[in-house]
Amino acid sequence: MLERARTLRGADLATALGFPPPGDAAWAGIAESGAGSVELKVLLVPREGSTLRLAGRHGRVRTRRLHLLDTRDLALARHGVHVRLRDRGRDRWDLTVRVRGEDPVPGGTPPTAARVELDVLPGVVFRSTEVREPLPAGRATACRDGRVDVHDLLTDDQAALLAGAVPDLAGVALGTHGPLVIERASVPRPRCRLAHARHERCRFPGGRVLEEFSARCAPADARVTAEAVAGFLTRHGLTPEPPHRTKTAVWADVLRARPA
Repeated sequence: MLERARTLRGADLATALGFPPPGDAAWAGIAESGAGSVELKVLLVPREGSTLRLAGRHGRVRTRRLHLLDTRDLALARHGVHVRLRDRGRDRWDLTVRVRGEDPVPGGTPPTAARVELDVLPGVVFRSTEVREPLPAGRATACRDGRVDVHDLLTDDQAALLAGAVPDLAGVALGTHGPLVIERASVPRPRCRLAHARHERCRFPGGRVLEEFSARCAPADARVTAEAVAGFLTRHGLTPEPPHRTKTAVWADVLRARPA
């Protein structure tokens, strides 16, 4: 996809990758969205050892394990709702309720503790509203193993976000799916010219591998950040892998395709 893009620069390079051109109204909409931040994401063709290679010899690669809490047929995921239990290592856990949509709660007003972010991928923009809270390791593992109902662990804000997004499913029993294993490395700014960039290598149940490069910025800086992301991918010979989708959406597809 980037063969022609290697001869381009700046905005033309970002457009070749699939981001909107500089004068497109989408950038103004992103800048004025009211979101707290923007994360630009590009799926990559997986390559062994790429996470450590991009982070450099002194980069630290951290491993995370995500567990998706949903019904057996992933009813929440079908509505763009994800309840995730994350093992960050060293007995550090957190629980997240995330909703993708314009009006995740009645009236479109997120709970007080919610973080609103735009996920900008080549060709698509998602609005994500999430509430993430730390969780004691004992309670987290009990939930993972089915000994504690996740609804008993949700904060008031998390429960409100879930109920606002899927009122008919807010109290339904949820099982544990996963884990999704993620090797994550922050990419140093001198290497990529981006303040908040990272590379992730995801291993799904069943063996499928996905890689993603992402950069976080303020909404007003999204267009120039897209240009910097495109330039970084080109300089390092990284190949995008369309269609560009979030790893959570790919994960849901992997789970749906598993044997009954």
